[in-house]
Amino acid sequence: MLPDIYYFNPTCEPAIANGSPYYTAPARLRKFESDLGYLPVWLGEEKDQVLVQGTVDKEFHLRMRDLGFKLAEPIPLDKALANEDWTNQPKGRLFPWGWSPAVYQLFKKVFPSFRVDFRQSAVATWQISHKILYSRLTAIGLLKAMIEQIKGDWMPRLSDLPVVCTTHGQIYHEADQCKRAVVKTPWSSSGRGLLLFPNGDSRKKNDEVLSGMLNQQGFVTVEPWQDKVMDFSYQFFSLSGKINYKGRTMFETDQKGRYIRNSLTDSPETDVEVSQFLEEHNSEVVSLLQTALSQSRYAKFYEGWIGVDALIYRTEEGVLKFHPMVEINGRFTMGAIALKIRDYLAPGSQGFMQIFYSKTRNFQDFCQRQEAEKPLRMVDNKIVGGFLPLTPPLPSHHFGAYVDVIPALHCF
Repeated sequence: MLPDIYYFNPTCEPAIANGSPYYTAPARLRKFESDLGYLPVWLGEEKDQVLVQGTVDKEFHLRMRDLGFKLAEPIPLDKALANEDWTNQPKGRLFPWGWSPAVYQLFKKVFPSFRVDFRQSAVATWQISHKILYSRLTAIGLLKAMIEQIKGDWMPRLSDLPVVCTTHGQIYHEADQCKRAVVKTPWSSSGRGLLLFPNGDSRKKNDEVLSGMLNQQGFVTVEPWQDKVMDFSYQFFSLSGKINYKGRTMFETDQKGRYIRNSLTDSPETDVEVSQFLEEHNSEVVSLLQTALSQSRYAKFYEGWIGVDALIYRTEEGVLKFHPMVEINGRFTMGAIALKIRDYLAPGSQGFMQIFYSKTRNFQDFCQRQEAEKPLRMVDNKIVGGFLPLTPPLPSHHFGAYVDVIPALHCF
C-alpha cells in the first residue's frame, strides 16, 4: 500500500483569494500552521506521512503510538522536499488541508511520484475556474435551490439569503434591512473575514475594514445575523464523482461567529425542544445535502473532505428554523478531526476538542498544568477521561490542539 501524504495549510482560503502560487500568509497565521502542523497525523493511517513545517517531536509521536493511537508518520517538510529519494518515492494521494495555487507550486516536483489515478483526478491540476467553487457563492446557490425545492416553514426564507455587494453603499443598504447583519468575505473560514453590524465602531473604522475586504477579495456578502441556538456540521467525502456522508459534529462559536471548539459526540447538550427539532429534520437535511453536493461542481471538480456548516436559530417570534448550509468548506475541518477522535472515545464518555492560543503562555506550560489536574485514563486503547494533547507541547509553541474528556457516570 502506497503512503498518502498529508499537509496542514489552513490558510488555503486566503491563498485562493490571493491567486498567486507564491502566496505567503501573515506571520501569525504562518505560526498557526507551523505549531499545528502535526494535527493531520490523526487523519491518516499508519502507512501515511504528514509533512510538518515546524519541529517534528519524535518523542511525543512515540508516546501517542504507545497509547495505542494508529497515527500517520510526521516528517519534516523542508527535508522531504530537498530529498530526491523521497520526492521520487512512489506515493498514493496528496491530501493538503485545502487546495490552492500555492499548494500546487509547493508540490510541483512531487506530483509525478503520486499514483496514476490521482494524477488524472479532478484535483491534480489547478484551474482558475476552480476558484469560485471554494467561495461562499457556491453555498448560496445550492441553498437557494434547496429552499425552493422544499418550501418548508422550518427552512430560511429566500429573503434571508446572502446578498453579494461590491461597494460600501450596497453593503450599508443591505445591512440596514436587518436588525443585525453580518458581512462576510467570500474566501474565509472558522469565523474569520466577518464584520457585524451594528458594531459600535465609527463609520470611518468600518469603512477601512470594508475597503480591506473589497480590495483583497473583490466582493462581500451581507445576510441577517441569526439568533442561533446550535452550531454543527455535516462531513462528506468526495471521490471519483461520488459524495459519501461521514457524520455529524457539534461545535461552538463565540459571539462574533469565530470557532471555539468541537464536541466529541454528536448529541447536542441543549434543551429538549431544540434536540427534537434537530432530529426531526436531520435525516432529510443529510439527504438534501448529499443530493445537492452530488449534483454540484464539487462532485466533478473536487476530491477530499467537505464540511457543511449548519445551524438552528430562533426568529424574533421565537420559532425554530433550520439553516442547512451556512457555508461549504471544501477542505478538511476540525469536524473531520473530531470524527476521527470519536473512534478513540470510550462508550459513554464525552468531551471536546479545542485549539489553544496564548501570546504570553506556551502550549507546554498549559499541557503540564492540565495533565496534572486531569490525568489521562485509557482502557482498551479508548479514552475514558482526562486531558490529551493532540499536537506536541513544545515550549516554542503558542498554538496547540487538545481534547478534554469527561468519563461516563459509571466510570467514577
